Amino acid sequence: MKVKTTSRTWVVPAIPTKHHWLSLSNLDRVVNPTFVSVIFFYESVLKSKTFAEIVSKLKQSLREVLVQFYPLAGRLALREDGLVDLHCNDAGVMFLEAVVDSELGDAGGRGCGGAQPMPALSGIESARVGPGPVFLPDQVSPMPVLIIQVMQFNCKSVAIAVNWHHTVADGFSGIHFVRSWSEVASGKPLSLKPIHCRDLLKPRQILDSSLVHGYSTRILKGDELNSAAQINKKPAIAKLFNIGKVAIQKLRMVEDETTDVFSFSTVEMISAYLWKIMVRARLDGRESKSAEAATSAPTRFFMFVDGRKRLNIPAGYFGNVVCSACAESNEADITTKSVIHIASQIRKATRSINEDYFQSLIDWVETKGLTSSKSEHVNSVGRDVAGTFWIYFPLYDVDFGWGTPTFATRNAAPRQFIDGISMMPSPHGRGYMAAVLNLHSDRMERLEADPMFTSILAHQPCVAIKRESWVSEAGVKGENMTAGQIFRSSSVPQSTRWVPCSVTK
Repeated sequence: MKVKTTSRTWVVPAIPTKHHWLSLSNLDRVVNPTFVSVIFFYESVLKSKTFAEIVSKLKQSLREVLVQFYPLAGRLALREDGLVDLHCNDAGVMFLEAVVDSELGDAGGRGCGGAQPMPALSGIESARVGPGPVFLPDQVSPMPVLIIQVMQFNCKSVAIAVNWHHTVADGFSGIHFVRSWSEVASGKPLSLKPIHCRDLLKPRQILDSSLVHGYSTRILKGDELNSAAQINKKPAIAKLFNIGKVAIQKLRMVEDETTDVFSFSTVEMISAYLWKIMVRARLDGRESKSAEAATSAPTRFFMFVDGRKRLNIPAGYFGNVVCSACAESNEADITTKSVIHIASQIRKATRSINEDYFQSLIDWVETKGLTSSKSEHVNSVGRDVAGTFWIYFPLYDVDFGWGTPTFATRNAAPRQFIDGISMMPSPHGRGYMAAVLNLHSDRMERLEADPMFTSILAHQPCVAIKRESWVSEAGVKGENMTAGQIFRSSSVPQSTRWVPCSVTK
């Protein structure tokens, strides 16, 4: 797949805004300083509109919405005291236009697509803001905080990639912006206006950081990095798996009848289930998945928790109001103990995250001053799992005036030192989910071969450009076709369920 950038411009607010420094909150300072990447695919839009018309509408509506979301047109920059803050200066949003020499299905954007997140479509590399995955300003170069890339495909479809700097906004606020942008483009009033008062998250006069757990100022040393390299010899990859209603029902039947599985939420059960399977996949392929094969090596599950309701923060607050809950165990326990037991550990960790915990974390960051402070998942050396849950985010309400997206997902590059779970809403609607799993390639192979995994998540991911022979449940065959071509086929109902039956060379 070739992505050719054809235009690179800066989009500024339609009405100039007051230039000023917006001090970051301590919850902004404790997140990983990287870009959060999301991509939206819209099928066949260019059959009724030109790409130039699409781009013009997107740029004009972006100018208008930036009047309300003006921090996104600013820059992360170093102040004289060495602290990074947000300079609201209307410097502009980087807006890229690109042509993709492929069809939408081949990019994983059709139907259940997205089997492999496509970082090349994010625009981060074309933006030339640094090698990543950490993006920090220096004394010479302030950091743009919003990068957008709009792409056209051979099949007259369009993709919109949106990347915001995590230091400026969490997932909730980022999607709040995207949805607001689409509302302006559609001629609608904003359903929720942003609030840019970060003083709502101030440290207390008497600092108390006693509740903080799972955060540190520690930096990985050479021997730890060497150890991590030994654990993670294969490259990290990401795949998307669909989780349907039947799979969720099966998940609640994995325990015996004496277990009250329904007292646990779907999120808790899925988290426990995937943590268990990922630990099983992590074990050396030469060993069995028995208790003897597991070790006493520690393993942690980090889940990111929203604090808006816990802190009674207005829904429109724009910034970061998240922290990570940390459940700790060891590989032997996770491998041998029940999913319910693991879910109870996750529940204990997440329920400890209350108003007092958030306030304690805000105080803790204050005590560290200029020292880099962060969640310990950033220091993982290959035995931990990080879970992000966006299943209730309105990704499929993002309508710029030509319909809702065919598919939408996070689009981050795979991370090397930590296994990851990103749970997304599904294009199939309520009751369905999409799971993007980040694993090293050898672990992914073992995970997909694990009966515990296949018994629940039997559907194979829609691999973007692998050519296969396909067969529908009704026995109709599609020879030597990509997943994208199958799902684009007009000769069969779109509701037809296809499964790959062989690989053709």
